[in-house]
Amino acid sequence: MSSAATLLAFQYLTLGLARFSGGEFRARRDLVKAHGELLLSRELLARASRLAERQRISRELHDLLGHDLTAHLTQGKAQEHVRRAQEINRKLLGDVREVVSTLRGDEIIDLRQTMERFCTTITRPTIHLAFPSDLDMDDPLRAQTMLRCVQEIITNSIRHADAANLWLEFTREGDQVALRAHDDGCGTSRVRAGSGLTGMRDRLRELGGSVHFTSQSMHGFQVDIHLPLLEPAP
Repeated sequence: MSSAATLLAFQYLTLGLARFSGGEFRARRDLVKAHGELLLSRELLARASRLAERQRISRELHDLLGHDLTAHLTQGKAQEHVRRAQEINRKLLGDVREVVSTLRGDEIIDLRQTMERFCTTITRPTIHLAFPSDLDMDDPLRAQTMLRCVQEIITNSIRHADAANLWLEFTREGDQVALRAHDDGCGTSRVRAGSGLTGMRDRLRELGGSVHFTSQSMHGFQVDIHLPLLEPAP
């Protein structure tokens, strides 16, 4: 199965899951996360310097993902389909992480291209992405961290906000990259940082970044992120 076929399988899987009510939010959340992991691994793969390494990792991705995705699409019953989706996605996340861990850690990630591909596969909420063409993140760890933050933001919009639209606006502010994300969901009168939002804050702090959450009931949810483009000098 080619990479394009694998991505197409994810798209059909996401559309199919949208029809089912039982476990729908959890299944969609898991698919967003798994798909983000796959896109990140493909981006790293494309940057690998040696052809032999690219071929080896490509075969591993094919073997790990191809069979499970094909089997998943053939499931017939709605409840079994959702249950199987959750089971497969747990396996996919572990498998893709294992493959990604074998890649070199100093390869540059094209964050803009990765974000564009990622966002176009999400059917709801509709994602409106603004990413300046001259904004580059050369540090792969910082690019990966930003992608993880976006995954968490999308997951929360799907799971909690019931948002129809989500806006992601990247800008450069001096030596930092800034992201303002806001949706048109139900919002909340009190922001409670669960494990996902806490994990986002911790990741950013480790790299000298910060995050701020704001929300009002019936007025959506907003996330403001600032992350230095380079590691601060000691």
